[in-house]
Amino acid sequence: MDYQLFDYGDQAIVIELGKVINPEINRRVQLLGQLIMKAKIPAIETIIPAYATLTVTFNGQITNGKMLRQRLVPIIESSLSGDLPVAKTWLIPVAYGGEYGPDLRDVADYGGITPTEVIRLHTAQKYLIYFLGFLPGFAYMGTVPDQIAMPRLASPRLKIPAGSIGIAGQQTGFYPVTSPGGWRIIGQTPLKLYQPENPVSFYQAGDQIQFEAVTPAEFKAIQLTVQAKTYQPREAE
Repeated sequence: MDYQLFDYGDQAIVIELGKVINPEINRRVQLLGQLIMKAKIPAIETIIPAYATLTVTFNGQITNGKMLRQRLVPIIESSLSGDLPVAKTWLIPVAYGGEYGPDLRDVADYGGITPTEVIRLHTAQKYLIYFLGFLPGFAYMGTVPDQIAMPRLASPRLKIPAGSIGIAGQQTGFYPVTSPGGWRIIGQTPLKLYQPENPVSFYQAGDQIQFEAVTPAEFKAIQLTVQAKTYQPREAE
């Protein structure tokens, strides 16, 4: 796999592993990020993964771009030849349609199928978390089947409830906190995806998500255990 390095201003370097959205490329991005952080290079401040790139910011008072590139190249080449780690798969319960998913019918009409078929398609596969962004804990995941890959709303909603599950083109994702947004909302999870007092989510980029449909009654029952802090996120066996 080829790669390229670009300066991004005078205190950041972008490492590009490709130009397309591809699960293997993204998993290489995640592995590279882990190896760079494990190397504990003093000048590095943050790493920012995206679909096919990793941005590395650094303290310009400690090093410069040329010196940092020399430290990064061996790590990059090692990551490209190393084994990919086994991804965790998290099971996320979702109540679809009705008050939980106001756009489910529109997504069904867009695909020329029934709402039940939308739910079947959405829950039939695992989704890779390519990266987190936009909001704390907001996971950009893909790829949804073409039939339900409906474009975003022309006018974003001003308030989307926390836990809402949306579709935007071939991406799917969940809103960890209440916020504005333009994704098509097809359901909601009762899980608490982000907590300010514990800002590190149980899922991370490189993990996979498997959605599972639950009834409104099951949604409320799970919600009670979440509120009581007795619910533990489940991994697929």
